[in-house]
Amino acid sequence: MSNYYNPVRIIKTEDWLRELNFRIYDLKISSPIIITTPGNRKRLKLDSKFDSDSIFSEVGSNPTFEECNNALKFCQKIMIDGVVVIGGGSAMDLAKVVMAHLCLEKSDIFELIEFKEKYPQPIPSIFLPTTHGTASEVTMWGTIWNMKEEKKYSISHPNLYPTVAILDGRLTLSLPMDISITTTMDALSHSFESIWNKKANDTSTDLAISAICSILKNGSALKENPKNLEVRNNLLKASTVAGLAFSNTTTAAAHSISYPLTIHHGIPHGVASSISLLPLLDINGPLIKKPLDRICKNNELTYDELKQTIKEIPQGEVPYTLDKWGISEDQLPKLADESFTKGRMDNNIVDLSTDDVLGILKELLSEQ
Repeated sequence: MSNYYNPVRIIKTEDWLRELNFRIYDLKISSPIIITTPGNRKRLKLDSKFDSDSIFSEVGSNPTFEECNNALKFCQKIMIDGVVVIGGGSAMDLAKVVMAHLCLEKSDIFELIEFKEKYPQPIPSIFLPTTHGTASEVTMWGTIWNMKEEKKYSISHPNLYPTVAILDGRLTLSLPMDISITTTMDALSHSFESIWNKKANDTSTDLAISAICSILKNGSALKENPKNLEVRNNLLKASTVAGLAFSNTTTAAAHSISYPLTIHHGIPHGVASSISLLPLLDINGPLIKKPLDRICKNNELTYDELKQTIKEIPQGEVPYTLDKWGISEDQLPKLADESFTKGRMDNNIVDLSTDDVLGILKELLSEQ
């Protein structure tokens, strides 16, 4: 039986700015905060399109407590009745903290994270992804990093689902190839993680299979022609569809293993979250045989060819062994010990031990 839910209105467009302005009007937003990154602010010339005083762009590659606190202080300076996000996962995750703050009128991040009652008045929000990977435009949670504690936190609440997600592949055309590939691999991880998941349902699995098939078909084409708008739109749609899948399941072992890799060694999230996909595919594969058969049949691949296709997507663009990120074998036991995030590792369809994870990390240490 399928029990699926997602309230986000998804709109595909060929003119993101026109669609955004219409949705701002439609939602009766008069004073939006615009959350973005420095790169997108410059690249998309946002200061010429919106009031500069309403734009917050102090967002790095992984949103930190410090950046979130700066955003909440920024909110005190202006009137806000809606949230617009133009960016990748970092900007969108930070925006979830801002949304909680505006709804609850609380500024302590731990209070915002721990609040689980119904929000008094959800705030309208419009998310425009500029990468094809994180899918935060269709989920109710965001990831933030406390660098002092060297710890990852998640904010999650049903009222943090965006109101509208606007998809326009043109927003991804000028992405550097390394970010294009790592976000694509993150979407692939989201897809597989929602299949080998104890919370999977028929609908989430169907969505995940659709996303995987599209990524497999478009991943290599992206490297051949990064300016191909059709490929960019296909990958953006696949990322969002993957998000629709894991919005109901959350992620599992691959993401749980990724968190200490990012916090201790600075490995970008898209790499860290997908670097363990192939070992986990072998471990979980026997319990997801029907979905795997559908994926292989739809892409006319054998199982070994499927693994090789996944392996080839990042090849030549991004390092995919731990030693290339400065990690040595003596550091692996600590990473294995810290790979068990509640609500992630325990979702995995196969229960893993610390020794199992250590074995995975050893397999990932260098090129096999």
